[in-house]
Parts: sequence; structure tokens; C-alpha cells
Amino acid sequence: MKKEISHCVVMKESKTLVAFFTKGGATEEYANIIAETLTENGLLVETCNLKNDIPDIAVFDTIILGAGVRMSMVYRRWKKILRQKAIKDKHLYLFLSSGMAADEPDKAVGKYLHPLVEKYGLKPDSLVSFPGKVPEKWAKDENIQKVTMNLDLAKKWAEKIARHVQS
Repeated sequence: MKKEISHCVVMKESKTLVAFFTKGGATEEYANIIAETLTENGLLVETCNLKNDIPDIAVFDTIILGAGVRMSMVYRRWKKILRQKAIKDKHLYLFLSSGMAADEPDKAVGKYLHPLVEKYGLKPDSLVSFPGKVPEKWAKDENIQKVTMNLDLAKKWAEKIARHVQS
């Protein structure tokens, strides 16, 4: 009697990291919407507030990083991920939340993200900028435009990421 051998193919499940640093809360809201959307689209997602921890990205296949901009600077803790050597072997997506993104998202990407990409020799799959929040102390000034967040933009971006990662 011949024994049949069963062959299984075990596929490694792709892991995605959504890491962010925020001061005013906008970047965290965007990161949460992105993580939620990716999860709804079948991806295994872990989120990390870079205020609390800098994760080792080696165990992730896809890295999504978000940071706010304040006083014309991207928060530094975010850059600690960009310096990790393993980042060059990952699907990489970068996003900002900034006041400039309300009217000129491409200009915000050019001003804040492109220099970082060049500095660290990165090849991200996508760079975007979402409208941030106006700090409360400035919100009372009538001459300052009240930037409103647009979580739907982040949701649509995350859906594109999910399709790209799964293809």
C-alpha cells in the first residue's frame, strides 16, 4: 500500500508597521485611520508611537512612517527609523501632517520629505502630505487659516497601499 504525501505551501504573512510621532495629535489620527484601513483590507498591522519606542524594523515587510511638522521641521524621532539599515529592503511609505498640506500638499512633500529621502538614500513607494491641525494657541487668531484634517485622504492612500502590498 502506497502512502500519499501531502505537500503544503506555507506562505509567510506580510507584516506592516505604521509608526508615527505627533505633538498635536493629527499624525496619530492619520496613523490610526491608515492602520485600521490596512487591517480591514487583510494586512497584519502593528502601530507604534515613536514617542514611546523606536522599533526594530527588521521583522516588518512594509513600513509606513508619519510625522508632523512644526516650526518648519519634521520631528527628529521619526528619523531614527530612517537611519536603520534594514529600511532599504522594505516597502516604504512616508506621510506628513502639516499646515502647508492644506493648500500645497506637493510643496510640503518637496520641502520636508524629499530632502530626507535624498539624505538617507531611500526609495519610498509613496510620499504624501495631509492637512494638519492648527495649534490651539494660534487658532484664535483670525488671520490664520484654520486647517482641517482630512481623514478620508489617509483612508484612500491606505487602500492604495494595501492593493500595492498584496499584488
